[in-house]
Amino acid sequence: MNITSDLSLTLLQKGLDALSERQTVIAHNVANVETPGYKASDVAFEDSLRRALHSGADLGMQTTDPDHLTAAGARQQEISEIAHTTYRRNQTSMRKDGNNVDIENEMLDLAETGLRYQAMTSLASKKLAMLRMVVQESR
Repeated sequence: MNITSDLSLTLLQKGLDALSERQTVIAHNVANVETPGYKASDVAFEDSLRRALHSGADLGMQTTDPDHLTAAGARQQEISEIAHTTYRRNQTSMRKDGNNVDIENEMLDLAETGLRYQAMTSLASKKLAMLRMVVQESR
């Protein structure tokens, strides 16, 4: 087993990268709450992650040669290509100055993103602890 191609670690890395970027974007939104004409931004990654996870769920591939691409390898490649995208929320503003930042929603999003980040770091830590234990037990 190649640790660097572990599917769950790749998923955790992609999720942590996107959540980190989302926290940065939310911080920019909060910092510009009083800037006239400022349009809030957000980071999208959940849909592309969900599509990659559900595509090829039952590939039914069989290999007849050790050099053939496996279903897990194909899925690993697809997941490693997932990227988060930052976009502007251009919906109409309720404010006269054109700014569409809603500070209450931003603070809720910040708290939710922080909780998700903590959960994912906890999962990554547990996964790495299990791998460490396996390596130590195999000595």
